[in-house]
Amino acid sequence: MLQSDKTYPHLLRQIYCPPAILYYRGDLNVPQKTCVSIVGTRKNSDYGEYVVNELVRELAILDIAIVSGLASGIDTLAHKAALKHGLPTIAVLGSGIDNIYPKENQKLAEEIIKSGLILSEYPGENEPTRQTFPARNRIISGLSVVTVIIEACEKSGALITAKLALDQNRDVFAVPGDIDRPESRGPLNLLKNPSAYPLTSPQDLIEYLRKQAPLFQYEPARDKFKKIPKNDYLLKLDNNERKIFNSIALRRSIPFEKIMERTKLQAEIIFPALSTLEIRGLVKNLNGQYYRTC
Repeated sequence: MLQSDKTYPHLLRQIYCPPAILYYRGDLNVPQKTCVSIVGTRKNSDYGEYVVNELVRELAILDIAIVSGLASGIDTLAHKAALKHGLPTIAVLGSGIDNIYPKENQKLAEEIIKSGLILSEYPGENEPTRQTFPARNRIISGLSVVTVIIEACEKSGALITAKLALDQNRDVFAVPGDIDRPESRGPLNLLKNPSAYPLTSPQDLIEYLRKQAPLFQYEPARDKFKKIPKNDYLLKLDNNERKIFNSIALRRSIPFEKIMERTKLQAEIIFPALSTLEIRGLVKNLNGQYYRTC
């Protein structure tokens, strides 16, 4: 894929020194989604694994893609969590497109290709080097509207990615960690400078993403509630869930009967859809009346 091709990722064109050629395997439509990169140490703790899984699980309410570098540790966990929770994921290699590194992630790479994408600026069987990994980090951050750092030492590839993201005028979130662990020093330094927003819960990132303007033209279904607020364009809802969501006022409760009246849907359709919206934290039930939280 050449930089002049229509399929070349839009955000990647905006960075300094974008790759002239990208080699790929998988679905080229995935980078057209809003992308979030998640990176961190190769030697993650149990806490780091917990944070990755919880973050991606909550992000699954949004129509986004997860980007990382297929490295051991946090990167691998981010890709696996995306696959587990139904989000497409993009793996950016520091080796040739036909040389999966590390080798133990060969099976993971094959799973990613089924619904996501593997990218590299290096052809064939090119071996990774100490230079290719930092270079590929500019692609990870360049594809993404925001980069999340989860556990990283003071001198690490994850912090290089964070610096590149900031140089590209992209935002960075960092997860605070225990002050006595080396893997916490990178995120804590980013927060101390400050160069990053603190990520204290998945909701911090969800609210940030909902405030972003759509990157690409979005055409909602043509029905009575077709005017979807811009900050809700990312929500991953089916037609009935979308109709019900749009019929409910923001922070002003309405009764169930009013939802039926506005949507013209039957109760047996509305009840399970409302339950799904409540579980996702998009709608609250207050004494039998419903209101939106976003």
